[in-house]
Amino acid sequence: MKENQTIINYPSKNKQIESYKYGDAFVTKSFYDAKDAYVKELITVENGVKEVKHFTVKGVLSKLEYFVGEKRHGVETRYFIPKDNKSVKSAKTYSEGKLHGECVTYNDNDQIIKQEVYAQGKLVLKYLRDNNEITKVQIVDKESVNNLPKAEFEKLQDNIEKKPDWFELELF
Repeated sequence: MKENQTIINYPSKNKQIESYKYGDAFVTKSFYDAKDAYVKELITVENGVKEVKHFTVKGVLSKLEYFVGEKRHGVETRYFIPKDNKSVKSAKTYSEGKLHGECVTYNDNDQIIKQEVYAQGKLVLKYLRDNNEITKVQIVDKESVNNLPKAEFEKLQDNIEKKPDWFELELF
């Protein structure tokens, strides 16, 4: 059930914004109301977290992102277009508006082509690959290693212990 529904029409009369409360969530749809009408953005706010879904003209989900306040927070996921099977193009982790955690880019065969780890907006680690297998881990910013998210720091420590040949530099 939609409560307190409002619709805003723009002067071009092609773009509309529809807002309403749905249960505990506040929903805003930004869409083009034309012959080939489609939803451009679907924004849902619940418990202080804003989820934004971006769609193509054909209604295919192209990007999903989250915000707390006005800052990006959580995983931003981009999808390959025209695939509508939700094949992931990239996934980037944010905390308080800054890259903080793993950022991975995939090719259209779902293989990782780029894998990096950030700490509070600074690039800390790069995973170098050959035929989709990790061959080296480059520590870009040694001073920021201790600022990595806990799971990424533990993964790094585990890799240093189990795969020391991945690392070129004297670490600490």
